[in-house]
Amino acid sequence: MKGTNMPNCFTLTPKGATEPEALQSIDEKLCKLLGEEVHPRLYVHLWVDVEGLALACGKDWAWMREHFDAERKPIIDFLEANYTPDAWAEVGGRKNWEYGH
Repeated sequence: MKGTNMPNCFTLTPKGATEPEALQSIDEKLCKLLGEEVHPRLYVHLWVDVEGLALACGKDWAWMREHFDAERKPIIDFLEANYTPDAWAEVGGRKNWEYGH
């Protein structure tokens, strides 16, 4: 059906800040934490595709800990300790719902 697909979107705002941080900047911090080199095109351990997608779909940190492998715990812990997530679905640049923590 045309027009029924909605992209799920998310941002991560540093705790105490008012504006979201760029995902690339967060990735650099995660790389340092995990002892990995920053890749020019890929996010470390695909965290945007895993934790980011979960947030965009309205899941919380507890849900991730329950459903993801233990190897993802350092990423989840870092994001939860340092960022406030916001998520929404969007069609044509228009927000259709919001989910915040």
